Amino acid sequence: MKPAPSARFVDAHAHLDEVEGLEGALARAFSRGVVAVVAASSDPASLHFALEAQARFERPRVFAAVGLHPWSLQGAGLDVEASLRLVEARLGEAVALGEVGLDYWLPGARREGEARRLQREVFARQLKAARRAGKPVVVHSRGAWRECLEMVEEADVKALFHWFSGPLDVLKELLERGHYVSATPALDYSREHREAMACAPLSRILSETDSPVYYRGRFNRRVEPSDVVEVVYMLSQLKGAAVEEAAEACLRNAVEFYGLKGLA
Repeated sequence: MKPAPSARFVDAHAHLDEVEGLEGALARAFSRGVVAVVAASSDPASLHFALEAQARFERPRVFAAVGLHPWSLQGAGLDVEASLRLVEARLGEAVALGEVGLDYWLPGARREGEARRLQREVFARQLKAARRAGKPVVVHSRGAWRECLEMVEEADVKALFHWFSGPLDVLKELLERGHYVSATPALDYSREHREAMACAPLSRILSETDSPVYYRGRFNRRVEPSDVVEVVYMLSQLKGAAVEEAAEACLRNAVEFYGLKGLA
C-alpha cells in the first residue's frame, strides 16, 4: 500500500531493541512517511537501548520511553528494586514512562496472589515517579483495564492505554477523563480492538505497531515501524476519513501526548 503523498505517520509504541535489522527497518519507515517512532522499554537492557536510540536516530526521529513492564517481573534474576531506581533516575531523559502496567492474563497472575500484588506495587511506584517528573504514562492493561484506570487516576497522570481492547464502559470513562488509546495492526482481525477504535474519537487515538509483534490477518508476520502506515489506512477506513486526516490526527495526538519536539 502506497502512503498518501502528504501524510506524515508516527509509530507511537515500538520495541526497537527487538527489531531485527533496525537501521534498515527505520530507513523503510522513513521512506514511507514515518517521521517519528517512540521506543518503549520493559527492563534495564531495553531502557538503555531506547535512550541510546533516541540519541542516535533522526530519520525518523526516535524518542524514548522508559519503564519496567509487568512481564519482566516474571523473569528470574531481575533485581526489581535496582530496576525501579534506574527507571526513576533516567525518566527525565525520556518523553514518557512506559511500557508499564498490569497483566492479569499472565499464567502466574490469573488469580489474586503474590504476582498481582507485585505488579500493583511496581506499577504504583512508577506512576508516582511519572507524577513527580511530569511525564505521561504508556499503560499495558491486559485483563486489568479498570484497575489500571483507577491507579492512573489516583496518581493523577496522563495516560495512553496502548492497544486497548478492553470493555467499552472503561473506554468511555478513560476518554472522559482525558486519556488516550492506540490503534495497532490488530484492527485487521480483532473484534474487541475494532470496537474500541470505532468508539474512540480520532482526537484521542494514536497509531502504533508494537513492533516486532507477530500479527495474524493481512500481515501474518512480525511487523516493523513502516507498518504503521497500514494501521492508519485501516483506521481511516473504520472512521470514514481521508488517510491524510487520520494520519494528521494521530501525529497531532502523539505530539500532544508525548510533548514531541520538532514535529508539529
